[in-house]
Amino acid sequence: MHGFLILVSFFISGCSALIYQVSWQRALYALIGVDMDSITIIVSVFMLGIGLGGMLGGWLSDRFPRYRLRGYAAIELSIALYGGASLWLLQALEAWLAGSFWGAGGLGSAMASFVFLLIPTVLMGMTLPLLTMVFNEHTANIGVSVGTLYFINTLGAASGAALVPFVLLPLWTLPQVVWIAVAGNVSVVVCAVLAAYLRPRGPSAGVLA
Repeated sequence: MHGFLILVSFFISGCSALIYQVSWQRALYALIGVDMDSITIIVSVFMLGIGLGGMLGGWLSDRFPRYRLRGYAAIELSIALYGGASLWLLQALEAWLAGSFWGAGGLGSAMASFVFLLIPTVLMGMTLPLLTMVFNEHTANIGVSVGTLYFINTLGAASGAALVPFVLLPLWTLPQVVWIAVAGNVSVVVCAVLAAYLRPRGPSAGVLA
């Protein structure tokens, strides 16, 4: 059950991440327009943030091995809080750019988009290395652990990317879709807390805390 909860949580985490990405991409069009440059900026920042987050998450996993699951839950809660405030932050950025020198050109919009996306994507990238070491307690094979979690997370991401245009946006507004992603993050926190509570007892239990 412990390992199953970890896999379910990471599927939902990937799904929520792509719901955010597609929703934020649509919201950012008001700032940077709809063209190949804007799409390139958004995707590039996502990849950069996830890469930086992966390095930071790996360091935290090695530095604080007893708190990996708690760290994972805290990160997902932070993403939920940021997601809940994200559309308000975008409105504030748009208002600031409209009345500032930077709003006169595309550079200011690109910088604002970069800052807006970097924080949550770094948080998203931190989750894989933390969970990998937790899940490795079950498999005792780091390759299998990374591959399994990456597959589950990617499957969730693909589901999220498909849900937004084909299911969610035809039924709900963009703010409501973002709140669905927030609810997904909160459910991930619940799964992580339950996984910590149900962790195997024994010599390695401290590592799973």
